[in-house]
Amino acid sequence: KMGYAVITVKPSLDTRYGNIDEIHSHDNTSCPAIVIDHLHPEEIIHTAHDHKVNKIIIDEAQFFEKTSLLTTISTLLSEGIDVYAAGILYDFQKQPFGAMIDIKNQAHEHIELYAICQKCGRLATLSERTSQNKDLIDIGASDKYIAVCESCHEIHN
Repeated sequence: KMGYAVITVKPSLDTRYGNIDEIHSHDNTSCPAIVIDHLHPEEIIHTAHDHKVNKIIIDEAQFFEKTSLLTTISTLLSEGIDVYAAGILYDFQKQPFGAMIDIKNQAHEHIELYAICQKCGRLATLSERTSQNKDLIDIGASDKYIAVCESCHEIHN
């Protein structure tokens, strides 16, 4: 932490892995998180003030309401609070997901992480839904999605 006050927040939609007040990596590493209503990301501002933070990590940022999240991030930055937003850029239909493309384009720095395509072994940049659910948001992990490259990606009807 290097003397900084840091908190992690996540959207209320993300209930994977059991503990709602934690975030988890896919290898099941976890850390505490504060749950924020995904429709009201402006609550992040109040949470940052309540905890007197210098830095805030927003996990699964794609699930927050887009316009309000962008305004929230802008407000936090103008107050001198560093913001780190993590999320996926594209949904299972290869469409921009929530505010992520806007956040990426406005960021001072962005780091993209990739997986290995589970079909051919190349670099995976997309998620392919393996369940039959047609809803835009279907929270899941390896039970509903696989990592795939652009060439292997399919949208199942």
